[in-house]
Amino acid sequence: MAKRRVDVLSIVSYFLLFFVALVVVLHFVFGFQYVVILTDSMEPNINPNDLLITMPVSPDELHVGDVVLYRVDIGNTTYKITHRIVGMKTDSSGRLYYVTKGDNRKYTDPWQVYPEQIIGRVILVIPKVGVIWYYTPLIVFGLFLIVIASLAYDLAWLLLEEEPIRPKSRKADLLVLRRKKIKVYHYRRH
Repeated sequence: MAKRRVDVLSIVSYFLLFFVALVVVLHFVFGFQYVVILTDSMEPNINPNDLLITMPVSPDELHVGDVVLYRVDIGNTTYKITHRIVGMKTDSSGRLYYVTKGDNRKYTDPWQVYPEQIIGRVILVIPKVGVIWYYTPLIVFGLFLIVIASLAYDLAWLLLEEEPIRPKSRKADLLVLRRKKIKVYHYRRH
């Protein structure tokens, strides 16, 4: 039995395809978010350029000590911030809100974070992958161009390759072979 040769490029391609499919399914079906940390507000646990994966949660699943991703409007801009919940309080109208703070900050955040602002709870921190995450669209575009160029190269070879000249019949092939054998036999006799 012949052993099948392991093609490393195929394995890497299948792994990348599986990884991309997993990321897309987790995001669009289950609502997971992928965030790259830009500041040092959560050091030493979460550093700049770390990639965070967050999972949507209901307000009753959140507790003091959870690290959450939330939206806050400051002026005309909406920011996504990742900080730790350090307290839960109710405002004057009796609505629950969260008090948040960065691990590397002395003071709590000056705003109130309501449950509808919470995007998700951090479930995984992948150190330093954020650098690559920023360039993912460029990497995907480059791989796409390589695949297109490879297909164009193969197509050009198919279109430009000349077919070998074939004898008109099988009989002609046999005659050529027979003449070669006669010449070899003739030369050996002498």
